Amino acid sequence: MSEMQHIDHDRLYTDLQYRFEYVSGFIGFTKKDQDLIKQSGSVVAGLVPTIVDAVYDKLAKYDITWGHFAQDQDGLQIKDSKSRDVAQVTMGSEVITFRKTMLTKYLKKLVTAEWNLSYLKYLDWVGHIHTTTPLKKSTINVEYIHCNALFGYVAAVVVGALQKSTEWDDETRDDIVNAYNKFFWLQNDLFARYYVKDRVLTDKEKAAVAAEKEHEVNEVRRELRSESLLNAAVGVGAGAVLGAVAF
Repeated sequence: MSEMQHIDHDRLYTDLQYRFEYVSGFIGFTKKDQDLIKQSGSVVAGLVPTIVDAVYDKLAKYDITWGHFAQDQDGLQIKDSKSRDVAQVTMGSEVITFRKTMLTKYLKKLVTAEWNLSYLKYLDWVGHIHTTTPLKKSTINVEYIHCNALFGYVAAVVVGALQKSTEWDDETRDDIVNAYNKFFWLQNDLFARYYVKDRVLTDKEKAAVAAEKEHEVNEVRRELRSESLLNAAVGVGAGAVLGAVAF
């Protein structure tokens, strides 16, 4: 039996890096898994449009998920009053184009980003931005039941596509699929952290976390803005929109 590791309970709720290291260590998400996800980039990049379309086709099947698109989004304000009627939101609506662009950027970032604190803050921001918070320009709040259901669906779509690939030998393909499974659980935890109230923070901790979160949000927005300007400079076009990876 290996030596028992001490985990600081309070730091799990106040220190993002510490929380990530604990959860990733627990489920066995290692540098090898990070490299395998990157290795899959050439295959996944070609699958992104199909994955994105499948996700939004699924969301369109339920009024309770589709209804979120009739609200202002972080990074996109709905100006047309007709667009605030969920019955008027179609696959061709500006808000859906916007959201598809953000999901596309998220998936591409997954297979290209360096696994450092900056990227970890981005993944945390993706979870945080779905909740009601004064750090957002919108008040959209996607309940966790829908986020969790979506993660299950996205994981199934991505894994299903990877399993059909003939790019790798069987062992490598199995390892890549396993790496993605671990990743989706890690990302899910960075959603759950804003929904599941395992521990009530003290006022001092709340103030410290709020200050850190404001810095984190501003940092991510600056990074996305820089990416958008770079994309615009090379003619990427619609991909240069600032926002979250919300539904």
